[in-house]
Amino acid sequence: FRLTPGLRADYTDLPAKPELSDKTRNAFEDPYFNTTYSYTPLDKINGKIFGRPQLSPRLGFRYDVLGNGRLIVRGGTGLFTGRIPFAWLGYAFYNNGNTYGSFDQKADSKAFIPGTDPMKVGRNGISDFIGQNSGVLNNPHVGQTQVDLVNNHFVMPKVMRTSVALDYNVDSWKLGIEGMYTKTIRDLLFQQVNTIDNPTYYGYDAGHQQPIFPSGGVDPRFSNAYELSNTGKGYRYSLTATAGKTFPVGLGFTAAYTYGESKDISNGIRNSMESNWQLNQALNPNNPGLAYSNFDIRHRIVATVNYRKAWNAAWVSSFSLFLNAQSGSPFTYGFVNNSIQGTGQQVSLAYIPKTEEAVRFFQDGTGPSGAPVTAAAQAAGLNAFIDGNDYLRSRRGQFTERNAAHTPWNTQADFHFSQEFHYSKQHPAQFITLTLDIMNVTNLVDKNWGRAYFVPNTYNGTASVGLTPSLFPGRQTEGSYPVYTFQNPGKPYSIDYMNSRYQLQLGLRYSF
Repeated sequence: FRLTPGLRADYTDLPAKPELSDKTRNAFEDPYFNTTYSYTPLDKINGKIFGRPQLSPRLGFRYDVLGNGRLIVRGGTGLFTGRIPFAWLGYAFYNNGNTYGSFDQKADSKAFIPGTDPMKVGRNGISDFIGQNSGVLNNPHVGQTQVDLVNNHFVMPKVMRTSVALDYNVDSWKLGIEGMYTKTIRDLLFQQVNTIDNPTYYGYDAGHQQPIFPSGGVDPRFSNAYELSNTGKGYRYSLTATAGKTFPVGLGFTAAYTYGESKDISNGIRNSMESNWQLNQALNPNNPGLAYSNFDIRHRIVATVNYRKAWNAAWVSSFSLFLNAQSGSPFTYGFVNNSIQGTGQQVSLAYIPKTEEAVRFFQDGTGPSGAPVTAAAQAAGLNAFIDGNDYLRSRRGQFTERNAAHTPWNTQADFHFSQEFHYSKQHPAQFITLTLDIMNVTNLVDKNWGRAYFVPNTYNGTASVGLTPSLFPGRQTEGSYPVYTFQNPGKPYSIDYMNSRYQLQLGLRYSF
């Protein structure tokens, strides 16, 4: 029995702290604070971040149960501290409330001036549009600015990870099972805290799960105020079973199956606080619930087969086949480049209506081609789309979920062959090897096999449900229903045609 203790200390500090502008120090507070989400108000931010060490104790063990190496129990537990992209901290220096003029206006808000168009740029870019919509162009102390802040108690991400494994070796068999569990101690939370927390709810949202926030901000001097803080929500686990055997004839194989699950509230893969918040699909973007991670892969099967044959002293052949099959990449159904919640998000989860309820989301009007289209026809199109999708059909009367849908399985096999020629008995280390590699041999066998599926990451893996909000002023009132137009969005995923094709590679190597 062997124990392996360890301790790591992590210390992070900044040579200079982000400057807090007077506008930030004297920011207005939301009279509806803590209705649906909580945060540190801007005027309570002190800028004294980091400067506190984090300790990460760890303990590992290994136990030879039978004393002959056949049955081994091993594992460990410990705390692990990571880092964040320091670009996020750079934004806290750059966007301090004085230095970056910012204008953020949604076309369906009450402040939007009808007839103005941000797409019609002039000699000064879109400044004419900004000026027409009451934006101040030449004075950051008067006009709206953006501020990026770090919570007073923010620390680097930390997790607690525990693993236990059992290895059994007997008669050239190698069997094993391993479990790993990771619990979030501190992870990342991004919020846009200049959002007035006085929401209304649409008529279909009986459980008040998706707040619709009012136009404008808590402090009209800011366009947006982003705050980075920590959360303790999140976990992931995996269970893996392995088996392998070698045979005297030179044949061997290994196989492993892993089942896992990963949940978090934000994946933190974007380069700024703003984009991390804008592209995080949640019913309440300032209080996101625990949901499946972008890296949640449920099932994975890995197998290898190897065969080595020495025909004589000069010629040696080797064959190997590697197979990787895993359940598809997770993605989210919702609104793409749009939000119905009155926020600046670029994605939004969607309510999937019951069959008889769908017509309430449409009005008679014109379709994309300009031809007349009735509410009933659009509702029929939406219902047909939902009924043809297993996931959406299961969510009728409910909201979609982040990363709860998956692309088809990604399955690929690779083949390797090598032929060695040992031409010198006096110098056995000198030989020539001819190799042949076939990447994605599955596609060589059948053109429809070995395809790599993915959902474009432009909108953080969000696939459209085909609904586009229409501009009907006054519809966003308590108990009302939004009005959409529907157009079938087609398949939610794409095929990576380059990586879905087989590739052959020949090689020649001289060893000495």
